[in-house]
Amino acid sequence: MTLTLKRQATFLVVPTVLILALIVIFPLLFSLYVAVTGYDIRIPEHPFVGIGNFKNLLKQSDFYNSLYVTGTLIVVELIIELLLGLILALLLLQLPGARKFFQPILLIPMMVMPVVIGYVGRLVFEVRSGPINYFLNLLGFESLQWHASPTLALITVLILRLWQWTPFVMAVLLAGLLSLPVEPYDSAQVDGASAWQTFRYLTVPMLRPVITLVVIMRTLEILQTFDIIYVLTMGGPGSRTMTVSLYTYLAGFRYWDVGMASAAAWFMMIPLSFLITLFVKFMEKGEQQLVETQ
Repeated sequence: MTLTLKRQATFLVVPTVLILALIVIFPLLFSLYVAVTGYDIRIPEHPFVGIGNFKNLLKQSDFYNSLYVTGTLIVVELIIELLLGLILALLLLQLPGARKFFQPILLIPMMVMPVVIGYVGRLVFEVRSGPINYFLNLLGFESLQWHASPTLALITVLILRLWQWTPFVMAVLLAGLLSLPVEPYDSAQVDGASAWQTFRYLTVPMLRPVITLVVIMRTLEILQTFDIIYVLTMGGPGSRTMTVSLYTYLAGFRYWDVGMASAAAWFMMIPLSFLITLFVKFMEKGEQQLVETQ
């Protein structure tokens, strides 16, 4: 009977494994093959170059700049999103009557396609006819070259991404706040704790797992930033807003250096794999704690 069950299980699992191998494992292995060869879709021969593409990648100043831009987005965007998201979540928590009305409205930017946000950003920050410069002129300031200045271009990208993703952080933190137990707050109130003390010593520690989850999820998304920057600045001026994802795309589809693009993609597999492992372990730990509490 046991042998029969094992055969049935194997029979049921094999199709899933084959599909997984087809859509996941094969592309990964093929991309690794491309990374270690002089692959060019215009030439039938693909000579083996070993780690040559990786060596050339580490010599490219644009690649290091893309790492800097991606790292800047991760640090600055995460800090601002967490602060704004937490403030909005706390406000909605204190206003349960208005929550049903404002929460869906605040979540609208998260539903908009990044490409659409990029095109809207081009119109809003347009030098001559954009509304931002129009209001600056009304206030007596000169028009800003939003897309020509390296600093302003990166700020523009940050503003658009903050507008899109802060609602996501707010929603997750609000869900975490609503799930916190009431008893510790009652005890703190009886002990005469101030609002700041309650927030610092109760809310933040109990909300730390949710904050960790948000940081991991947002970092994974920021590492893949492509759409908005591609539409808004194409990585310019120069390469001052180029992320690793955009660098990989341009290397493969503008300069036809597919081997270099694949090497860059595999280079980013290291932090991505690490973050995904953290995310899976974190979720497993949360499920285990949930089972133990039940």
